[in-house]
Amino acid sequence: MKTYCMELSGPYACFTRPEMKVERVSYDVMTPSAARACFKAILWKPAIRWHVRRIEVLNPIRWINLRRNEVASVVSTRNVETAMKTGKGDLGLYIEDDRQQRAGLFLRDVAYRVHADLEFLNERDPAANSAKYEQMFERRASKGQCVNQPYLGCREFAAAFG
Repeated sequence: MKTYCMELSGPYACFTRPEMKVERVSYDVMTPSAARACFKAILWKPAIRWHVRRIEVLNPIRWINLRRNEVASVVSTRNVETAMKTGKGDLGLYIEDDRQQRAGLFLRDVAYRVHADLEFLNERDPAANSAKYEQMFERRASKGQCVNQPYLGCREFAAAFG
C-alpha cells in the first residue's frame, strides 16, 4: 500500500452529526468517511480501496451560524421521463408551499491535510498491478481532475484539493 497526502480546503464545511435530526450541526473536525470520499472523488475503481490514516487540522476551528432556505419536495421522476421522451414536459418546481428555513452550525475557513493508503485488490483486476492505479491517481490529482467535485461534508461545500 502506498500512502498519499492531500490538502483540502474551503470556505465552509459541515460534517453532519447524526443525533441532530432537523438542523445541520457539524462535528468539530472532518470525519474519516468524508476524507475517504474526497480521495474517491478523484479516483474510484472497484480494484482499489482507500484507508484514511491521519487527518491534520491546518486552520483553527471556527464556527458560523447560517439560516438556509430549503425545499421539501423534488421534481417527479415521471415528469422527467416524459420530458426526456417527448422533448417537453413540466419540470418546474413550485416552492411557495414547500419552503423551509433551517438553521445550521457550520465550520468556516477550513483546511485539512489528509493521509490515506491506496490498497490494490488483486482479485478484482488480476490483469493489473498497483502501480497502474498509483500512477492514475497521481496524474489525476496533479492535474486537478476528479470524477466528481470533492466536498467538505455536504455537497454544497466544494473542496479545493492539492
